[in-house]
Amino acid sequence: MEQSKNKSLYTKLKSRLKELITQSNYHKQLSEENFDKYIRAMADFDNYKKRGAKEYLEKESDANRNLIGKLLPVLDNLDRAIEASKNGTENNEALKSFFQGMQMIDQQIHRILENEGLKHFNSKGEEFDPARHDAVLSIETEEHEPHTVLDEVEKGFVFRGKVLRHARVTVSKRPGEPAQPTEENEAVSDESAEENCQENSE
Repeated sequence: MEQSKNKSLYTKLKSRLKELITQSNYHKQLSEENFDKYIRAMADFDNYKKRGAKEYLEKESDANRNLIGKLLPVLDNLDRAIEASKNGTENNEALKSFFQGMQMIDQQIHRILENEGLKHFNSKGEEFDPARHDAVLSIETEEHEPHTVLDEVEKGFVFRGKVLRHARVTVSKRPGEPAQPTEENEAVSDESAEENCQENSE
């Protein structure tokens, strides 16, 4: 009788142990799945933060690029004013002080913009590059190789490694060689094309 009870108890304990093991395996699997979901969610959130930070920096860079682009003509005029006021500073102390003060302001502005990523690139003596230069005039000469930049009419700038403004330059050419296309020539060609279209339509 007692042996039969022990056997029944053993069977119940064994059955209960199997249930506990089954539940343990289930909760272990559930825990692993939840942990995997947590890891994936954290990775997605980290990617989201990185993507958001990148988009913010790109928008900030575009905003700075647009603003600095609008400031370049102002800087050009400031440089011209400083160069024009240079004459006569030798005999006029007041004008000399004004000139020096304007020079300091100009240098400070350029230094601030350079720290933000704006850099002027030299073009004189370089080979003409349509990606960086706009030819406003072609000059016949045998002293320079063809398509060499002879002078800068307007400075060119890069902002954080990308061309912000093309340099407007004069370019050398061989005597008798066709001129480089300029903005003025292109504008005249466009006007002529429009006139011809109007005449043909009439």
